[in-house]
Amino acid sequence: MNISLFLQLTSTGIMVVGIIFGIKNILQYEASRKRESAIVMLNSFQTPEFVKGLLLILNLPDHISKKDFEALPEANFLAIYMVVGTWERLGVLVYRREIELDLVDDAFSGPIIQTWKKLGRYIKEFRSQLKRDTAMEWLQWLAERMIERENMSPPVPAYQAFKNWQAKK
Repeated sequence: MNISLFLQLTSTGIMVVGIIFGIKNILQYEASRKRESAIVMLNSFQTPEFVKGLLLILNLPDHISKKDFEALPEANFLAIYMVVGTWERLGVLVYRREIELDLVDDAFSGPIIQTWKKLGRYIKEFRSQLKRDTAMEWLQWLAERMIERENMSPPVPAYQAFKNWQAKK
């Protein structure tokens, strides 16, 4: 074998191995980034303020009017707005594929749908007053995605859907 050919094959082999190694590292980095995003997202919902706001939302009547919503005590109003703002940011992150829709569905589909059911009328009246259809647009977008998913496949509680789940050995 010619030394020149041997060096070219060796060089090509090293390049191929380098490319494969680089692709593998990129894929591992992407998986790690998504996992970290999920952890950060889930932890961000563990604050007392968020829990208070969500409980207030869940106790509102369905389709609350703008007038009735704005009559709430200021502390309740602000706590609810914190949850709405969180759903807004989450909607943007899902749309930009920074967070998986499946993860949001598993963790928050019920609260997101309930938030829209309770506050959708208020939000539409608020938009009308502002003359700006983009107000709280990502909450609506995210709620509609959750509703679409539930219409295609009704939700099954995890304790039923995964009752035969086994930890890896």
